[in-house]
Amino acid sequence: MPDGPRTSDDLSPTAFSEALGGGRGLLDSALPATVFVLVRIATGSLGTAIAVALATGAVLLAVRLRRGEPLQQVGSGFFGLVLAVVVARATGTGKGFFLPGILTTALTGLGFVVSLAVRRPAVGLALAAYDGKYAGWRDHPGLRRACQTATAVWAVTFFVRAGVAYWVYSLPGDRDGLLLVVVNAVKWPLIGGAALLTVLLVKRSGWTAPALAEPEPEPA
Repeated sequence: MPDGPRTSDDLSPTAFSEALGGGRGLLDSALPATVFVLVRIATGSLGTAIAVALATGAVLLAVRLRRGEPLQQVGSGFFGLVLAVVVARATGTGKGFFLPGILTTALTGLGFVVSLAVRRPAVGLALAAYDGKYAGWRDHPGLRRACQTATAVWAVTFFVRAGVAYWVYSLPGDRDGLLLVVVNAVKWPLIGGAALLTVLLVKRSGWTAPALAEPEPEPA
């Protein structure tokens, strides 16, 4: 018997977050930053904090490579860490460590806006990359609108995260500890909320994936 219509019931906030980089990407950025701040506060040494953060990133890189995870994602995470270290060293401040991440977050939001402008909403592309059954999202009006709305919401979350973090960054003094707290306090609820809203929009779009074709019978 052929399979019946498949719906979006298998899509979850966690699954969609994975399509946008997932928990692994967040861990690769959050753990070295946390180690960096804690070591700098404990030792008062920027150089020591940089060394320990790089060592942490190298361990994460080795683990990812050993598990055979995609090199692009693994490499981009480590490159971001190296860039953060370079800026921290150049500015001579702990808060400089966070500047590349702030700029990257803002540019990601801009990228989502551009994807809307060219009618290729980033959420639709992410869904298609997550599971090929979503490849026809553009042909379904309800799902297309859901992707457009969700992409706009994600863009707003990126701009809010970047704006709040930059405001803290611009305060007088070396506030890397405060930045760590604020960045995570703002980031996680916004990511969770946007992922949940995305899933709800997709599930309420009325979209149904094409049924799987019935396999050809084997010759007797």
